[in-house]
Amino acid sequence: MGQREFMDLISGTRRGPAAALARGVLRFASLFFWLGARARLALYFLGLLRRHRVEKPVLCLGNLTTGGTGKTPAVAWLARTLQGMGLKPWIVSRGYRAEESGNDEMKVLSELCPGVPHIQDPDRVLAAEKAVLDGADVIVLDDGFSHLRLRRDLDILLFDALNPFGFGRMLPRGLLREPLRSLRRARAAIFTRADVATPDRLRDLEDTIRCLGFVGPVAHAAHAPVALVPLGGEPAPVSGLQGQVVAPFCGIGNPRGFERTLEAHGATLCRMGTLVLDDHARLDAAELERQVEPFLRVSREHGATMAVCTQKDAVKLRAARSLPVLALPVHELRVEFRLVRGEAELLAAIREALGR
Repeated sequence: MGQREFMDLISGTRRGPAAALARGVLRFASLFFWLGARARLALYFLGLLRRHRVEKPVLCLGNLTTGGTGKTPAVAWLARTLQGMGLKPWIVSRGYRAEESGNDEMKVLSELCPGVPHIQDPDRVLAAEKAVLDGADVIVLDDGFSHLRLRRDLDILLFDALNPFGFGRMLPRGLLREPLRSLRRARAAIFTRADVATPDRLRDLEDTIRCLGFVGPVAHAAHAPVALVPLGGEPAPVSGLQGQVVAPFCGIGNPRGFERTLEAHGATLCRMGTLVLDDHARLDAAELERQVEPFLRVSREHGATMAVCTQKDAVKLRAARSLPVLALPVHELRVEFRLVRGEAELLAAIREALGR
């Protein structure tokens, strides 16, 4: 089952007896996932599983759900912010599906914050210790909220304002990695994609996490488009989307956020909708010919004038040795993580953690 089909299933979009039965099976399976998560948390709480501290501060950016919060641009923002404080940050991440040159997140971060070293290793304690030995002043732990083995000085929890709680259920029935009450471990929170959510919704979301026991500062952030980049060309203004009928394709956790951003900047989505690729899917010539090119060809027949993808997809296209001729010109929508509310409080929490 592909990512789009799975999301349609757990969100309830897919109807019928077969879908209802499948959701029942997933709900039963999620009970075991919940029990495993609770048992693991208890072992750390009781000290039966050991936590390790390194000699430099560790700041973690993570989420309770499996992706989709726009975390990679947030990691780049934190790294650049620490550089602006005169520090030498190193990024540490697990490196899910990483190749020898790193995974797609690592390649995006190398473009968003060039010069910031990045270690990808499933043993994040060992990776953090190596970074400290090699001169890191501070560790930025990418996607490490549920990785309790490495102690940190600040946990910043990200919530996608469009789907903050993973349909309210544990994997695999929903998208939660841990029970929602785990958010009490965090000392700061950011609602991403706040620019495409209503003020009432943002207030309701903040009230929800407060009721669940969160007591830290809450910031709002936008993934603001800064350029529309033709594949192999030079950046152009985002205003180039105005009036265009676009055929979006992406391999990210929350395609709806990408669609909302395109629509907010004057684009019309083609009647074919968005081609949702699996997160971390390869985008080599074979995959383009198998999935992307047929989608673009049909989209062109329905009036699409350009294809648009994310930076996470574009780095894989740029890394491909050869690309087939596609039915539509491909553009990358490049975004920048910007805090639109609560920046001072969040920076204060960061400085306090660094001081510890």
